[in-house]
Amino acid sequence: MLRVVGELAKELNEAGIRYCHWKSNWALGESVRGDGDLDLLVHREDAPRFRAIAERLGFRPVVDAANPPFPAVEHLHAVDPESTVIAHVHAYYRVVTGQSLVKNYRLPIEPMLLENVREGEASLRVPLKGAELIVFTVRMLLKHSSPFELVLLRRQWKRIRKETAWLLDDSALETACELLPKWLPQLDMATFENSVRALERPAFLARRIALGYRIRRRLRAFARHGAIGIQIVEVRKFLNLLSHRLRGSKKGLTPNAGGAVIAFVGSEASGKSTLANEIGSWLGKHYTVERIHAGKPRGTLLTLPPNLLVPLMRRLLPSSRSTVVEAQIAGSENPPAVSPLFALRSVSLAWDRRALLLRAHANAANGRIVLCDRYPSRPGAIDGPQLARVLDSSDYSSWLRWLARLEARLYADIPTPDLVIYLSAPLDTTLARNLARDKTEPDKYVRRRHARAADFTFDHTTVRRISTERSLAETVREVKLVVWQTL
Repeated sequence: MLRVVGELAKELNEAGIRYCHWKSNWALGESVRGDGDLDLLVHREDAPRFRAIAERLGFRPVVDAANPPFPAVEHLHAVDPESTVIAHVHAYYRVVTGQSLVKNYRLPIEPMLLENVREGEASLRVPLKGAELIVFTVRMLLKHSSPFELVLLRRQWKRIRKETAWLLDDSALETACELLPKWLPQLDMATFENSVRALERPAFLARRIALGYRIRRRLRAFARHGAIGIQIVEVRKFLNLLSHRLRGSKKGLTPNAGGAVIAFVGSEASGKSTLANEIGSWLGKHYTVERIHAGKPRGTLLTLPPNLLVPLMRRLLPSSRSTVVEAQIAGSENPPAVSPLFALRSVSLAWDRRALLLRAHANAANGRIVLCDRYPSRPGAIDGPQLARVLDSSDYSSWLRWLARLEARLYADIPTPDLVIYLSAPLDTTLARNLARDKTEPDKYVRRRHARAADFTFDHTTVRRISTERSLAETVREVKLVVWQTL
């Protein structure tokens, strides 16, 4: 059990908050470990006190940036301080249920669930199985009345059968039949019992679909959308869900404070890519996360043709390679003159970085969390403007000076990231890591990059320096907590 979940249950119980974990209690053990959502139904009058307790324990509101929110429903996230697992509370102040994509029905059964409770796992209050069986049966059969939901149900069917078997234990059906006429008289007893049996056996798909449409007709007085409106909403949400899945995000949520651009910078072999991958996997379970590499941006339509020639030019003119020029500058008090080819390549790279990072900040403004491997810093630093010395000298032609000014303007257009994770490790450590990588770099290159990493400067943003000399687990935990503070 996550510590933050145990503390939440303890404080809600001690404060006398009227609540219960109202659905999927057969898998409550997974939820209290952080492997699923905690679906808490909270009495509307207790909502302010519930929010105050949750906020005190570190829970923050999150929203679905791609879809309008459901009424009387909100998401809250907190990081468990020990495991760094993100706990997800799905708080309901009304029973809004039905299809998972739309939740088209607002059922007036909150008192039935809140007044018939028992203690469940982690001391969380849960409804009696009979009360939960009513909700479960209605939810599952309503899903059968939508073609989009049927696609999703195919993947969930094994879990549905397990939950059905769990709910039908302990005389739950008899309790449900006692509660149903009082709290949901619109649903006749015969339809309800047939629906329970159709889930238990299970019945043929056609039979379950027919029962789903029958329940839909019985409960139409509680529908939020009409027959045509629900189709439009379902199509839009299904496409949004598909889009999020293709991008690797299961939830597509974003912090209420908005998305963010988080840059990982440091010397060669300091762990930038490894940590960006770890944070991406961690956040991607809940949020829409994008990974980019500012050190190697993709070409744009303007720069694609010259970029295609880069491999050929590296072979024909090896002395003009950026790494060679960098070494010459670092190893000489009088660095060689900037060649036109190097200047053109620097401007092209600046253009591509600008395009990539402007798009990243636009995506962050729309709710994504963008993790950026490397990020431009001050002139002369790693990944920063490379032609500043052209502007400081009168020895260059007006054409080269124009290219240098253009490069400076392109980099000046790039906004600062919301958070910079500045990674560092001793030189011996980075040299050893470089040798262990699949694609190694020359020792001289690693040494130069390690020395230049001290020149990273970022103004007007939060910079957190983190040593990666410790174990990966310790470093990942520290980075997670730093990132969470920013979100």
